[in-house]
Amino acid sequence: MRFIMASAYMLEEVNEIYLKCRENLIKQNIFQWDDQYPNIEYFQVCIDNKVLFVLLKEDRIVGHVVLNEWQTGEWEVIQWKRNKPLIIHSFMIDPSYQGKGIGSTFVQYMEEYALAQGYDSIRLDSFSGNLQALNLYKKRDYVERGEIFYKSKPEGHRKYLCMEKELI
Repeated sequence: MRFIMASAYMLEEVNEIYLKCRENLIKQNIFQWDDQYPNIEYFQVCIDNKVLFVLLKEDRIVGHVVLNEWQTGEWEVIQWKRNKPLIIHSFMIDPSYQGKGIGSTFVQYMEEYALAQGYDSIRLDSFSGNLQALNLYKKRDYVERGEIFYKSKPEGHRKYLCMEKELI
């Protein structure tokens, strides 16, 4: 497998994976993504800004993620441990590849990238009802630092857990 920065020609495939993931989450009664975030325009901006990365298996995109330094204002109440974090946003694995260890491999690539770029930790938030995602992060030694609530999310789907992994 290869972990690389996304290119413009990958936009449609990235968006298709997002649509499959969103549909898969809705079937599980998880409403963390909607038409406003993320969407194809968001992915285009991320590709343009060189912050969207893909995981390739034999030249097929099996997942993608946005990695940057942006943190939402809701995180200000969290007691983080490190000061130079890389942030995970919009992490997706094509549903046909889920449950095969690819998520863990992908997170490992993100951690290696963060270290190579001089970051001392990785941070993220994850919907509290997305047990598959939470279990993945816990297996990779991410520590829960607190919880936040997004008012923009549907009632019953607002609680997110903030997690961090110290890399050095």
